[in-house]
Amino acid sequence: MTKLSVGIIGTGFGKIAGLNFKAVDPSIAIYFAGRDKAKLEAAKNEVNAQGIFTDWREMVENPEIDLIVIASHSSGHKEMFEYAAKCNKHILVEKPAALTSSEISEMQKAISSKNKLAIVNHEGRFHPVITYIKELIDSNKLGDIMTVRIGAYLNWYSNQDYKENWNQQIESGGGQIYSIGTHQIDLARFMLGNPEIKSGSVQDLIYQDPRFSLEVTSDSQFTAHFETKTGTSIQLFNDCYCFGYKDFIIEVIGNKGIVMYSDQRGLKVSFSNNQPVKTIDIADPLPQITLGNSILTKSMKYMVKSLIGTLMGKSDENRFCSLKEEEENLALFEKYKAI
Repeated sequence: MTKLSVGIIGTGFGKIAGLNFKAVDPSIAIYFAGRDKAKLEAAKNEVNAQGIFTDWREMVENPEIDLIVIASHSSGHKEMFEYAAKCNKHILVEKPAALTSSEISEMQKAISSKNKLAIVNHEGRFHPVITYIKELIDSNKLGDIMTVRIGAYLNWYSNQDYKENWNQQIESGGGQIYSIGTHQIDLARFMLGNPEIKSGSVQDLIYQDPRFSLEVTSDSQFTAHFETKTGTSIQLFNDCYCFGYKDFIIEVIGNKGIVMYSDQRGLKVSFSNNQPVKTIDIADPLPQITLGNSILTKSMKYMVKSLIGTLMGKSDENRFCSLKEEEENLALFEKYKAI
């Protein structure tokens, strides 16, 4: 492969993905598929894409396109993935890869006979801060890990201009567990080296916002607690009515030290009981690209760079989230969610 062509289904997050691909490598050809012609034209112009399709199947069938990025609502992921696999494409599917772990298992079967890369967009794995934290864990500088806490304070629904959409409907793949929780459990498992989980509890809350005309069926906040076989406590929480406060936090507590990250307060560590936490500055290997606001959206450029390098045969990356790992992510929420 001497030049990469990318077909993106969706113009919401799909547009952000397109901007990152173009920022990393302007020579990449980008195509968009969607139902709204006006949104397609707007995405094409902003990203400087090569073309648009109002039928996503037609775009997937195009022999000139190498990689399909599935960035539609989650309920459509399985159908689009399996069709892209049938058309022998490389695939990047937005999280969650499907609505259930069993659906992901079926998707794995659809791609297993193909010699193609199929990965889930857990881009946070590629951020330099996550690399730093994982190295602290792997090198035992934090000692035995007692707690991993990952939280999200979001102001999506407290924004009075927010309009109801598919994200309020669980049948479409909406809700905070799917939107952010899948990122949180994946980051925790990735940093800890995919430990065996021996117990857990997941509780969610559905708030019926009076602004919305449709009954809300997806969670607006949740908490989750998992315990690994070695005794590490994984604690996740998420709320999307946070008004002027928006943050994503990561805390890893060991018996030799602590590392803490916050979008608002940066990265801090301490290895001494007599000294306060100190700020650590991590160099940005792609400082010219400033897309994104949180550690998750800012991670997209690193993931895209690694993906391009892998598809072009210039790197051999092992941080991508596999379908199997994503199946395990969803299975944990399914197994331990309170009825």
